[in-house]
Parts: sequence; structure tokens; C-alpha cells
Amino acid sequence: MKNKDHIFKYFLIGLLSAIIGATVVLGCFYLFYLAPAQNKAAKSSSIAAGMTKVVNLTGTSSSQATKAYNKVKNAVVTVENYQKPSTEASDYFFEWFGSQSGGSSSSSSSSTEDQLAAEGTGLIYETDGNYSYIVTNNHVIKGANEIEIIMANGTKVKAKLIGKNATKDIAVLRISSASVTTTGTFVNSSKVQAGQQVLAIGSPLGSDYASSLTSGIVSATNRQIDDSPIKLSAIQTDVALNPGNSGGPLINMAGEVIGINSMKISSTEDGSEDVEGMSFSIPSNTVVATIKSIISSASGN
Repeated sequence: MKNKDHIFKYFLIGLLSAIIGATVVLGCFYLFYLAPAQNKAAKSSSIAAGMTKVVNLTGTSSSQATKAYNKVKNAVVTVENYQKPSTEASDYFFEWFGSQSGGSSSSSSSSTEDQLAAEGTGLIYETDGNYSYIVTNNHVIKGANEIEIIMANGTKVKAKLIGKNATKDIAVLRISSASVTTTGTFVNSSKVQAGQQVLAIGSPLGSDYASSLTSGIVSATNRQIDDSPIKLSAIQTDVALNPGNSGGPLINMAGEVIGINSMKISSTEDGSEDVEGMSFSIPSNTVVATIKSIISSASGN
């Protein structure tokens, strides 16, 4: 009988010990695992319900495109073409280049004052003493009696036409260097490759949108443009160019000028189809050679 009592006593002690041990284990499991997991889930649910965590970042970052843009933006200007009112204006250049016209295509006026006929873009590429020089497209200043320049800071100055080349669609202007702070830098355009990332800066739709930046890639090099009077080899890109962008710089991601934006195709020749992403720029090597020729002719050399 005593043996049975001892066995029962040991059984109760073992059972009680097992219960106590299990309780301790379960308590520790809840305390160190389940409770933190539940708190974390509750916190995540609260954030998902609308609580936004705000992180304060130290310093600022600037993309490669932003750095390239900032390097040349102050050298980019708006070119304004003033003419006597005309009873008939040609739409030839609008088809290819999208010149921003300031007047009606068929209008008459008794006024003898020059009126804004077109707006485009230009690049200040050199400063020499009291003068700075701007390159733009010939079609931007075509027929101008007076040319005015709106600087990147909004300052307006008069410009003198030094010379032009209709075949290469290049014109050179001169202004006072008093307001000039930056000039663009031309680099070798023969190094340009298809697929290369590029940026365009200009005044699409005129001075209200001056210093606008668009981006894209080089679609092809050495595209032959032959549409009288224009005849040249151009860089084709998918960069967005709009009326007023003509004459602005095409730059690489280092902020160096590889071309001057000149034209785009917006529809097929017969107008049956719209065209997107076909823009053309005059290679910097052609631009530089043409500038030198214009300057040389103007100086009588």
C-alpha cells in the first residue's frame, strides 16, 4: 500500500512540475516572441491606415542632367525677330522648323513700326572684350529689320546681325557683353553616337517658356537634309522640339554643346500621317566651321 502511495505522490509531483514548466515556457514564448510580433503588426496596420512616417534627409542631390543644364542654361537666350507688317508671310519654314510667328499669315496694316514676327532660341558661344557672340538658325532671323535678345535673367538687349548662311541654316549675332555671364562650349560632334543621351534647351512657344529643358537620345547621325535652301548632314534625335526651340543648343550629359537644334518633322510630306520623335540638329563641327566662315566674310578676310 505504501509503495502505491509513494508512486502516486511521485506522479503528482511530476505532473505538477510538468505543468509549471510548460507554463514558464509558454510565458517566455509569449513575452519574448508573440507580444513583440503583435506590437509590430499593430504598428504596421496603423501606418497602413494613414500614418505617414516623415524622414528628414540631410543634404541635396543633383542629377547628371541637372548639372549639365545648370552649366549652360545662362548662355541660352531667346531671339526675337521684328519686321514691318507684311500682307503675305511664307509658311515654308513653319513646315520644317516651326517658327513661332507673332502675326497673321495674311494681314495688312498701315503701321510702319516693326512688329514681332518670330521667336527662336540662340546660344552665346563667345565673349571678346565688349562684345559677345550668339549663334542661332538663319530661319529664326530671316527677314528681320531688328533683332532683340532676351537673356536668361530676363534682360533685353539689341543684337546686330554679323552674317548668315542659309544653306547651313546658321546666323551669327553680336550683343554687348555687359550682361553676359556664361558661354557655351562646343565639342567634337564626330564622337556623337546613336543611343547617346542628350538634352535640348530653348524657348518653345516663345519667351514665356524660355530655358525649357527636354531630353532624349540620339536616333542616328549623319542624316542628309536636302530641302532648298537647306542642305546639310544632321544629328537625328527623339528630343521634343517645338516652335521656338530652333537655334538652341543640343548638349551632352557633361553640358557640352554637340549641336544646334534646327528642325523637326511633324507630319508626312502629304500631311496624311502625324510624326513623333523626329528632330534634327546641326552638328557642332558644322556649326563651328560655318561660324568661322561667316566671321571671316564679315571681317573681309
